[in-house]
Amino acid sequence: MAKVKDPVCGMMVDSETADWKSTQDDDTYYFCMEQCKTSFDADPSEYIGDSREGHEPAFTVEDGMTAPKFGSAGSGGAEYEGPPGMRDKRG
Repeated sequence: MAKVKDPVCGMMVDSETADWKSTQDDDTYYFCMEQCKTSFDADPSEYIGDSREGHEPAFTVEDGMTAPKFGSAGSGGAEYEGPPGMRDKRG
């Protein structure tokens, strides 16, 4: 199983079983879903090269589970909330 990063969303994809892929300049890119492939195919230069260096997806993948990172859209503001019962102890 070879894991590669989807250049659109940053999700890790198994290149051996990926359903969606595109070739650009003799390189093959793999995608987690059709929408990512469609976005890439519309403007590959947006996702290839220096403009995407250092890009980190707004989610993490661990043990097959995907979760939003704190501070990212979709995290529900969880980064601002302490564990249950802590709200009473904050000043």
